[in-house]
Amino acid sequence: MGRHYRKKDSFMKGLLKLMLLAVLSFALLFAACLLYPDRFSPTAVNMAERITLSAGILRSKIAALFPKDGEISKVIHGTAPKGEKKEVSAAVSEDKAPAVSEEASAPEQPDKRAILAIVIDDGGNDLAMAKKAASLGMPVTWAILPYTRYATETAAVAKDAGIPYLLHLPMQAMIDKDPKEYLVGKGMDRQTIKAITAKALDSLPSPIGINNHRGSLATSDWDTIVPVIDVLRERGLCFMDSRTSDKSVAYKAAQAAGITAFRNMGFLDGTPDKDSIRARFDEVIKTTVKRGNTIVICHFRPATLLFLEDLAGRYRDLPIRLVTLPEMAEILSKDQKVEEEW
Repeated sequence: MGRHYRKKDSFMKGLLKLMLLAVLSFALLFAACLLYPDRFSPTAVNMAERITLSAGILRSKIAALFPKDGEISKVIHGTAPKGEKKEVSAAVSEDKAPAVSEEASAPEQPDKRAILAIVIDDGGNDLAMAKKAASLGMPVTWAILPYTRYATETAAVAKDAGIPYLLHLPMQAMIDKDPKEYLVGKGMDRQTIKAITAKALDSLPSPIGINNHRGSLATSDWDTIVPVIDVLRERGLCFMDSRTSDKSVAYKAAQAAGITAFRNMGFLDGTPDKDSIRARFDEVIKTTVKRGNTIVICHFRPATLLFLEDLAGRYRDLPIRLVTLPEMAEILSKDQKVEEEW
């Protein structure tokens, strides 16, 4: 009878020793993951952490079955006298095991909110206002008028702040009788329009494309707008139709040329008042949620800047997502690719 219990006791002690060996082995693996993270994948590190924690818990439960077994208890819990040989100190005890975060291990979910791009027009006339707008840290796109007093300085501010910008190319409007007053006008020959467009683009260091300043007449005429689009196609740049006229063919011309094309869907600051701009913006949000994506234009104006300062503190909580034009192009391109695959 005594022999039976001794055999059983010997067997359980052996089992405990095996468990101790397993705990120490996984502890070593976990320590290696922490010391050399570049040699292990995040999945391996997380698995090692989980196994080590589980093994530590199981070890404690088995050890609790033998409260009188002082020798094994000392080895397991690290309380052996100094003269005794200690096991690896990297073993993870139950109460010191790092917590496993489900949120940290879960993949980040994509933002499925509808997207809105705000383009701020007429940059280049007020450098102080440009610097203030750049400090807001909000996803926007600028449009800078060429040959204005602070055009190059404004472009530099945009670059330093990581803000993409368009060349805001002046074009002839319906009420303008003499096209010579504007950079691009109806009746100009094709080569002249291309030369004017190229020169304006070269006046700024790195515009992502062009949108029209005024230009209700020029953008409504195929012969006038196509040479502008040709220059953009040759340079791999985009075009945004400001849509200053419902007769504009500029967006269609850009699409036909195969370049990245955008369309303005409205103006935020037709009324130069902060409250009016905010009310208009609330309408735009509703439209964006329904449409899925929208582009709107505002301007470098005092009331508009006040609105943007307020928006900068709350835009992350909106039911839509603010993006730049390049970000919008990338998102829509991916969505189109998914649709084609289906």
